[in-house]
Amino acid sequence: MIKNVSISQFKYLALAMIICVFSNLRGQTLYALKIDRNIRLEAKEITAQYQPRLVMGVDQALEFQSTVAKYLVKKRAVEQDSNLSPKAKYDLLKRLSSLETSDMVDVLESFRWQEYMRIKAQIQPIPEPFEYEENLIARE
Repeated sequence: MIKNVSISQFKYLALAMIICVFSNLRGQTLYALKIDRNIRLEAKEITAQYQPRLVMGVDQALEFQSTVAKYLVKKRAVEQDSNLSPKAKYDLLKRLSSLETSDMVDVLESFRWQEYMRIKAQIQPIPEPFEYEENLIARE
């Protein structure tokens, strides 16, 4: 039992814990609000493309679909950011794809995750930009 904690310290600690919980929920809610009908449909279509190879149960497929939807929201934000160069967008999209793959570890069993990684580039390719400004310089 904690003996040397004053009531004010306890209240401060309890308030800090409540703030942490609500800030985490707020972040999750923000993505939930940005997942519109089009994102849900696209996530459902993507999940359907994986399903024959991953053979997920209903609950697992729904969790998979939810994870895909969360990353589709992030992907759209990057694609619509006019302040980013094509190379910066490509780099961010590659990073998001990598983070999505990492999150799928919590959704899929090891053997399904390995198959997911193997086929992901076919189902969810990241299109490379046609031109990089760095490549415009001709070398002799």
